[in-house]
Amino acid sequence: MPRQAPNALQNLLAGLVLPLLSILLLPVSLVAVGLCVAHDALRRRFVFAMGSEGAERGKGEKEGKKGCVIISGGRMTKGLTLARAFKRAGWKVVGVEEEGWGELCPLRFSSSLSSFHLLPPASTSYAAYSSALLQLAQHHSADLFIPVSGVASSVEDALAADDMYAHTKGRCRTFIQDPETMRDLHDKDRFMALVDRLGMRIPAGKMVKSVQEAMAFLEEQKREKVERQFVLKCMGLDENRGDMTLFPLQGDGEGLGRTREMLKGLKSRIAEENPYVFQEYIPGQEWCTHASVIRGRLTSFVAAPSNDMLMTYENATTSATGRLAEEWTTTFLDKLQADPLPSTSTSSEDQTRGLTGHFSFDFILSTTDGHLYPIECNARVHTAVILLPLDGIASCYDDEGDEDDLDPDSGYHRAVLRPPPNTRPRSWIYNDLIMRYLPQVVTAPDVLERIHPSLPACSPRVYPKKRPSESVWDIRVDPTLIADDWVPFLVLWHVFWPGLLLQKWWQGKKWTRLNVSTGRIFEA
Repeated sequence: MPRQAPNALQNLLAGLVLPLLSILLLPVSLVAVGLCVAHDALRRRFVFAMGSEGAERGKGEKEGKKGCVIISGGRMTKGLTLARAFKRAGWKVVGVEEEGWGELCPLRFSSSLSSFHLLPPASTSYAAYSSALLQLAQHHSADLFIPVSGVASSVEDALAADDMYAHTKGRCRTFIQDPETMRDLHDKDRFMALVDRLGMRIPAGKMVKSVQEAMAFLEEQKREKVERQFVLKCMGLDENRGDMTLFPLQGDGEGLGRTREMLKGLKSRIAEENPYVFQEYIPGQEWCTHASVIRGRLTSFVAAPSNDMLMTYENATTSATGRLAEEWTTTFLDKLQADPLPSTSTSSEDQTRGLTGHFSFDFILSTTDGHLYPIECNARVHTAVILLPLDGIASCYDDEGDEDDLDPDSGYHRAVLRPPPNTRPRSWIYNDLIMRYLPQVVTAPDVLERIHPSLPACSPRVYPKKRPSESVWDIRVDPTLIADDWVPFLVLWHVFWPGLLLQKWWQGKKWTRLNVSTGRIFEA
């Protein structure tokens, strides 16, 4: 069912008490910063005492600057992670974020940046957004642009990257797919059609553009006595995307009346300009991946267990499922490379797909048949990048190696960067305080619901731990806190989120969930 909106008292609690809590917890954050810096200093002293030639950190700077990179997505942890990685590798890093989000975003305060800039929102004016990016690339003589796109701006970033590459005559490389390939990957319906055309297994489904069309599909399934249920996903930016209601509704009558009424009552209405996709419900564990790709070949890969609001990233890249996901990704890329991209010009020749960019997928490992089913492609940097070793990430974007090493016909010799086996899980400390530790103290779902509607799902009575060995008290790492760039950690928890929550409360807007990693609020 759709998530319940908070009442006025709950909204007041979330809008005022949480910012107040951030002030009270500032001393705790300062202690965490002090411990992190002290631990790092002791570790480096131990490394030097053991006769090491020196830590890798800063090595790139000693060797001289490698170029200038523009990285967007300043409010997202993944954008901050990439900026830190390129700084360590010796790059000049220019950070950007859209107006309305970037004024107090963590990346703006990072020591990894040489400068930070606000851009007009791409959704408001693509021309202004693209023009501002191009001016930055020319002003800084940028060599590389890595868009850390959100769900709503992936296609616009692909278009802007195309424009930037053309206007700089190829001097500024862009790490994103060509616009048409991006549309094929980003659009849920087009992605499923593409995977199916490539001969790979997909869940059943259908895109619908009206309630009538949705009901016709469900009634057809019922007439044919197909034993399937479906989840409904909005093709656009759906604030209730975590809704896992199964259609048709269980126990609905012959005419599916309750199902029809529920579809009519969706806050974001099914329409021609706002289509939805019915996707077959497959029971099993959800998985997510992050992959960087150069000319169709993996340069980094991460796999982790997932859910509809993932806030703890646990490395499972070399597990059986992780290896299966990497094999699926490699096979998909091989098949996609052979799939021609129809030319948009008058020429009858086909264009080659641009297979340099991020290819991150969501999968379901079916408990019914054991197969791995793709359910979505996130053709952008995935937050799971935080599991990769920071000092190795920048090398995954180096496109200046030996051409023979990058030629699929001659074999691919570049090592794929993966998280080390001993990588600790990543999560966000104060998100854990509310969503992970509070439900361990207040376990009753009905009591948690009185505090805020988002909390009952965190109750151990509702969502038991996945493995007998898993402990809620396991030590996890906050990816925003590192010793040589700790200011963004303080900004995230004591400036950015308190300010955003106060702003939403002042505007009278209610929310059902927060995604701390991407700086996103799901409004009610």
